[in-house]
Amino acid sequence: MNAERPSRYRQQINRLRVDAHQAVRRYVEKHEKALRLLDQDEFYDILVIYLDALFECGEYAVFLSRVDEGIAMTVDRPVYGRREEELFHHLLYRKAAACFHSGAEQQCVHILRELLRLNPGHSLAARFLTRCENRTRRSSRQSIRALSIGLFLVTVLVLALETLWVRPFWPEGISSVVRCRNGLFLAGWMVLLGGEGWLFARSRYRVSQFISGLPKKQPLAKRMTNTWL
Repeated sequence: MNAERPSRYRQQINRLRVDAHQAVRRYVEKHEKALRLLDQDEFYDILVIYLDALFECGEYAVFLSRVDEGIAMTVDRPVYGRREEELFHHLLYRKAAACFHSGAEQQCVHILRELLRLNPGHSLAARFLTRCENRTRRSSRQSIRALSIGLFLVTVLVLALETLWVRPFWPEGISSVVRCRNGLFLAGWMVLLGGEGWLFARSRYRVSQFISGLPKKQPLAKRMTNTWL
C-alpha cells in the first residue's frame, strides 16, 4: 500500500471535521433570527452546538462574545439537573481555554479558580490552572533563562580561551580548563532544566493547596452566576 494514502485520508478526515464545524457556524449565523423564534429548549441546544463549533474552529473572539449567553441560559434552565451542571462546567472550562488562547491569562486563571470552587474534582481544570500559573511566572523564568544563557556564554569564552591560548601555549593546563568548561556547560543546563522544573513544581503545589482548601463540591452553581459573566 502507498504510504501516502493513509496520511492523505487523515488530512481529508480532519478537513471534513473542520468543515462540519464551519457549516454549523454558517448555518446558525445565517438563520439566527428564525432560530430564536424556536422553543427555548430547542434554541438552547442549538446554541450549545454552535458554541462548540466556534471553539473547535478556533474562533475564540467570537466564542467569547457569545458564550456568556449560553452560560446564562444554562443556569436559568427551568430544571437544573446533572446535564445542565455538566454543560455549565463545560462552557466555563472552554471559556477559560478561549481566554488563554486570546492572551487573557489572568481572566483564564480567575475562571478556572471559580470552576474549581464549584467542582474541586475537575481534573482538567486543575491541570490547566497549573499550566496557567506556571506560565504567568515570567519574571522568574526570565531570570532563570538569563542565568543559564550567561553560563553558556562563559562556556563559549572558556572554549575560545582553550583553543587560542591553552592548547598552543599551556598544554599542562588543558585538563583543568576542560573540566571547567564542561562544568559550566552542565551548570547552564542544570539551571535551565532545574529552574523550569522548580517553577512547575511550585505552580502545581500552589494549585493543590488551593484545591485542598476548598469545601466539597457544590451540587448547584446558580448563586455564583455573576462571578464569571
